[in-house]
Amino acid sequence: MRVTSRVCILIGMLLIASCSLAQGTWDIREPGADLQVKCGECLAALGSKPKEVQFGLAADANKDIWFMITNEAFFDVLFKRASDGIAVDVVPRSLYDCATGAPPVQTRFFKGTLLKPTYLAEMKRSVQRGPNGIAVKVGHLPTHLASDPYELNLVLLKDRNVCYYNSFYDLDAFRWDLLNMGLYMDSLTYGDRADTSRNTASTRIMRRKALHFTIPFQKNKSTYSPADLQPLYDSLRLTDFTIKRIRIEAYSSVEGPEARNIELQQKRAESIVAALQSFQSPSIETTVQASENWLEFLSDVLLTSHAELATRPRAEVKNALLDHRLAAQLEPILAHHRKALITLELQRKDGLAGLREDQIIRQFEQAIAEKNIARARALQNTVMERIADEELPGDLLDRLEVPAQRDYAALINSRVAFRYFEDPRDAFATYTALLDLQRMLPEDAHINYNLCAVKFRVWLQGGSQAVDPAQFKREIEQLRTKGIDEPLVMRMLINHHIVMAEIHMAKGEYARKDECIIYIHKNYKRIPMVAQDLLSLAQYFASFANYDKSIDVVEPQLTDVNASEDLLFYYLNLTIFEPEQTQRDGYRRIMQNAATKNKKRFCDLFAPFGQGGITFQLLDNPYLFSTFCETC
Repeated sequence: MRVTSRVCILIGMLLIASCSLAQGTWDIREPGADLQVKCGECLAALGSKPKEVQFGLAADANKDIWFMITNEAFFDVLFKRASDGIAVDVVPRSLYDCATGAPPVQTRFFKGTLLKPTYLAEMKRSVQRGPNGIAVKVGHLPTHLASDPYELNLVLLKDRNVCYYNSFYDLDAFRWDLLNMGLYMDSLTYGDRADTSRNTASTRIMRRKALHFTIPFQKNKSTYSPADLQPLYDSLRLTDFTIKRIRIEAYSSVEGPEARNIELQQKRAESIVAALQSFQSPSIETTVQASENWLEFLSDVLLTSHAELATRPRAEVKNALLDHRLAAQLEPILAHHRKALITLELQRKDGLAGLREDQIIRQFEQAIAEKNIARARALQNTVMERIADEELPGDLLDRLEVPAQRDYAALINSRVAFRYFEDPRDAFATYTALLDLQRMLPEDAHINYNLCAVKFRVWLQGGSQAVDPAQFKREIEQLRTKGIDEPLVMRMLINHHIVMAEIHMAKGEYARKDECIIYIHKNYKRIPMVAQDLLSLAQYFASFANYDKSIDVVEPQLTDVNASEDLLFYYLNLTIFEPEQTQRDGYRRIMQNAATKNKKRFCDLFAPFGQGGITFQLLDNPYLFSTFCETC
């Protein structure tokens, strides 16, 4: 079970305007120089708001607009008098037109159309209570405003005075999404995780050896032959393996037309795949991504006498590089930027290619009869891998009969783990099977590790009644005495605190919840983590409004051109609304890298709030406005 939420981050600002009231402002007053006197109570309440209290605006199917807050008691703190209330500013996307050359100028306390304010008595008449707080109706969206993309901004009123103005942005945040612990089969094995930023999942089991290497591209060379790659193939000793998958990230230097650069890199990458394919007959599953290498250019050019290029728009950089003398001066760094980052996923050759199912079964039965456990394990592993690749039917594994005896416990453990990876929904059945194995081999480290890993899912599926948290923590700690490595034990202890934080949160025990969060943040650097783990952890911290901790997790991972796309975009989600961030050269390089890796995904950041974007009001920032208009 995973609890997910869409976190509405409040971008608040005080707006002290000197202009007189204009038509369309209803009975709302601007406090002017009397801000602290007229709004002090409201500002103090907002300043004392627990980070766990969230609020936002949404329009329903009837175009009624609702103010939602997760804590009814805090609603009563914000709104006490009859003249306290809310107004809604409906902001149209059309305000941010690239043809104007600049973002709109805000001259009053609203940008678009200010709807009639709603005051306390009227709000209380419409209150609706739910498990996640309350909602009160604060307006109705006119049809003519709903026909085009729009966003809803919040104006908080104290005695009819404008005291606070908020726009919102969208951020994925997930709770109870545990760090991937894997399960022991022959060795520690990890099933693919759900991609928490795109909500896709795979049941394929990643057990294969993976190799990572870089091939530089020569400036005037567009194709590669088997002879070019033969030394590489030999040096990697690939004759004992079949290449199952190749992922290539191909980068061009930034001079020249973008479309031509990407086409050239695509051809170079495809020629590498074709050359490697010539060494084997099984087809290779291939993923190729081609882009310009802006990240390294913007970083490396700072070390030259042409450092000013790092601050100029892409179009100006490309135009400058049309000067052959400048291009020649920068060629030493440009040459470094043309390359392919290659990941090979390998499967060891097992000698079973071409065997029929009945032949595999007979060989397995013979291995069991001879108590040749190593041979039986090799056959079973091959069958499981080929089932995962859909090369063999799933029921073949059930036809490989294994006696329920101590000598064969390791074979059964691997099989139980494989079935769990295929379908983790019934964690309790897996847990029961592992308990049976534990009774055969009570001190077996791998069986005990798997028991603890699956017990987390039993806990989440069955609630706190299914597992005693204190006893479970002791079981995890006892894995150390059974030979499980410390980083794996620490990973489980972090997951234990992830679940306990949610339990404390549900009980309103915020201090104890914070203790768990502090423990997780203090210890996560002690364990090896892949990009998916880091993304999951960052989203977890964000779900509790610990955005500084989320940034601390993600930011160090973004310095290389091959940084994870998901981490890049999540970092932008966390930080892009802060003008002081976007002014940093390092931040701009990160943003350019994201736009280079996935242009559509970058442009979609500026789609309307609630429609897949963060918020188009990010374009109030002149740098983001110019970057968006240049890129999108």
